[in-house]
Amino acid sequence: MRYFVFSFLCLFFLLTWPACSSKTGSSQGVVIRVGDRLITAGDIEGIVNTTSLENGIPKRAVWSSINSLVGRIVNDSLILEYGRDTGITLSELELESAIQDIVKDYPESSFEETLLTNCIDYDEWKERLREKLLIKKIVKKQAESLAPISYQAIKSYYQERKEDFRHPPRAKLMHIVTRTRREAQAVVTRLEGAEDVAKIVKEQSIRSGIQGDSAMNWTTKDMLPHPLSDILFSIPVGKPSSIIETPYGFHIIKVLRREPEGIKGLLEVMGEIENRLLSEAIERHYTAWLSQLRNDYAVTVNYTLLDRIRTSNEGT
Repeated sequence: MRYFVFSFLCLFFLLTWPACSSKTGSSQGVVIRVGDRLITAGDIEGIVNTTSLENGIPKRAVWSSINSLVGRIVNDSLILEYGRDTGITLSELELESAIQDIVKDYPESSFEETLLTNCIDYDEWKERLREKLLIKKIVKKQAESLAPISYQAIKSYYQERKEDFRHPPRAKLMHIVTRTRREAQAVVTRLEGAEDVAKIVKEQSIRSGIQGDSAMNWTTKDMLPHPLSDILFSIPVGKPSSIIETPYGFHIIKVLRREPEGIKGLLEVMGEIENRLLSEAIERHYTAWLSQLRNDYAVTVNYTLLDRIRTSNEGT
């Protein structure tokens, strides 16, 4: 799922997409042609310059891996050509919503200033963002055609790879934290009076100074700070601990259940396995789909021109 998991809203990726011609090439020469999409020498140089700038690496290092960069440009161009021919578009509302998500953390007008500092025109950046979002939308629509992962497939995967789902010693607990020892002692008194920990935890939102956790998720030793991590596996199950002082406050723990090291059950890992199998299915589907697109749309790369550009720029 390598292609699917990259962030389409990451500024770096938004700045590395070239300004592409849709029909005609420039006097600099066409390096890549995918269907009707043309990517010129100037476009390639723009990609390399921005990649170098945003990653803080020498341009020479970017040029040395130019073939992988070209491969990504070709794949994206194939997807855009497919989207155009199948009528998949991105609305202005979708685009503006994405822009607002990106610029919301920037002070007023500073985002455009950041682009200008890097010699990037805002309108050109906006068009590149539109294409990135459109690619994401097209790919997502393709993935929707996949059949859901069956229970039998999940069960078979689990049975074949049980060792992948081992867990360390773990416990389920209820946990109360107070700001003062006096508050903690009051909680202990209530517990000694056979009051349920869950009831006390439930009051956390209305009792000043008391916080609680009644979540029934498994907790392992490395999830708690010392000395809570040691007490978790030393106190009797079903009985509250004494008051434990840490830099975070005063704690009382009640262990409800404990398990030694072992293997998680199928029900516990079904979601994780389903995601793994879905990711693998998407990757296979994506690879096969791109292969078909290469048959549907003519792809040519002028490696002679590309090598000439690379040679003339590697020393910069």
